[in-house]
This record gives sequence, structure tokens and C-alpha cells, in this order.
Amino acid sequence: GGHLVNVASLAAFAPTRLLPAYSTSKAAVKTLGDCLRAELAGHGIGVSVICPGFVSTPIAGNATYRGVDLREEAVRRLARRAYPPERVAAHILRAVHRNQTVVAVNPEGKIGYALSRISPGLMRVVARWGGAPGNPRIGG
Repeated sequence: GGHLVNVASLAAFAPTRLLPAYSTSKAAVKTLGDCLRAELAGHGIGVSVICPGFVSTPIAGNATYRGVDLREEAVRRLARRAYPPERVAAHILRAVHRNQTVVAVNPEGKIGYALSRISPGLMRVVARWGGAPGNPRIGG
């Protein structure tokens, strides 16, 4: 038995043209989690993929941006966000306890996940527009 946890992002199901490599890698993490869950289920090993939206961490200030410079705006938005990593950790513990498959964290993560399941076409429109649900300028 046991449990694996993969941390992806809202970007796993809410791509953006502004961060294609990030969105692609997060979608790969989510799919890897789905594959591992199927492979390991017979061994009593659970797998959860955690997909937070915007979390108050230094990631925006430390990222390298290409093209349009969004660093200042990203840092400012995340500073106002006030969604600490400790809240994400609580979601992770709950996911392991409940053996949840995919866990969308915080409001924008939950909205993005729901929209991706209800209307994948709408998510493709949002991707071309350049933002994530609830945030028109920065992908999650």
C-alpha cells in the first residue's frame, strides 16, 4: 500500500498561450498521475494529483518571462492573493486520506477544472485569449 501525490497546477486543464511550456508540463503531470493511479491500483497504492490555482509563493518573482513582461503584475497579484501554501498542504493531506484522484484547489482551480470538464471548447478560447478563468493576463 501507500499513496503518491503529484502537484500540478490549474494550468493542467486551463492552458494559456502566455505559458505554453508550463501548461504542457502541468498537463503531463496530471496525465502521469492518471496513468500511475491505473497502474498501481491493484497494489493498493493510491495516486492523487493536486491542481492549485494561484498560491502566495515567490514563484512569480523568480520566474523567467519571455515576450511581454508580466513579472511586476504577477508579483502584485500573488501578493494580494493571500492563499498560503499551508492551505494547499491541507488539501493534499485530505486527498491522501480520501484517496482522491484530482483535487482542484482554491476558487480559480475549481472553476477551471469544472469548465474544462463541462466545456473544453471554452477552455480553448480562454487559452487563445491568454489568461486563466478569473485572471485575464496571467496563466495559472
